[in-house]
Amino acid sequence: MTYQELLQTIADRAATNYTAYLQSKIDAVANADDALLPQKTEQYRDSYERMEKKFIAVLASVKSESLLAENAPEEVVDDATK
Repeated sequence: MTYQELLQTIADRAATNYTAYLQSKIDAVANADDALLPQKTEQYRDSYERMEKKFIAVLASVKSESLLAENAPEEVVDDATK
């Protein structure tokens, strides 16, 4: 997997988590009697923030445009896609 593909994968996962987080916030207002929704909302937020940190870390390691086309080391891919 190239660095560019890895960054796109992380960005897609972060976007999915952020969308779920916002939807969960809406659901928490619409279903105020559901005691589990605040916890679920917090889990989505935490997951989004982890993905964002991973994205920033990988992006920081890519110093130039030419590196985007290079394959990322397997350990970087494994760590970033967990």
